[in-house]
Formats: sequence, structure tokens, C-alpha cells
Amino acid sequence: MDQNGSQVPPFEPEEYARVAAAADIVGKSPEDFVRDAVLKAADDPFLKALGRTRDRVPQLAEVFATQDTHAADTSTAAWPDPAPMSSRDLHDFPQHGHAA
Repeated sequence: MDQNGSQVPPFEPEEYARVAAAADIVGKSPEDFVRDAVLKAADDPFLKALGRTRDRVPQLAEVFATQDTHAADTSTAAWPDPAPMSSRDLHDFPQHGHAA
């Protein structure tokens, strides 16, 4: 890999025309326009997070796949009811007036 990283394939003619038109609107050369856009994107926190996510997705997929295979082996007894209620609990709710 060279100093600048991997090379991006050239624009298709219609894509280049769109870039050139946008660059002309802001008074820049197409090369400067693309360079500035890339530098701006590199500083964007959202795009940085996407880059980190790209690296994490395969790791997370492996974890979820492992958990899915274990989940099929467990019984429902392994997951207790977090808040068991009795019939008494149902009668303890405040009673509101009934419609006539």
C-alpha cells in the first residue's frame, strides 16, 4: 500500500460531470472539491462511528450466532419470572368507579 492508502477507482463520466458541476458551483476544481469532501467526511463523528461499526459487525455476528445456538439448548425454567404475581396481587389494584 502506498503512502496515500488504496486508490479509489476513477469516476464514471456522468459521475465526474456531477462532481465538476458541484465544484463549479462552489468555485473549486473537481480535485479540490473531492479532496475537501473527503477531509470533511474524515472528521465527521457519524462516519467515524460507521467505520468502527464496520469492524465490530463480524465480531458481534459471531457472538450472536453463538448465543443463538445456546439459546436453543436452554429450557424455559432457566429464565425465572422476574415479577411473579398471585391472585391476591390482582385484587390489590385500586378499584375505580364502574360505568353505569
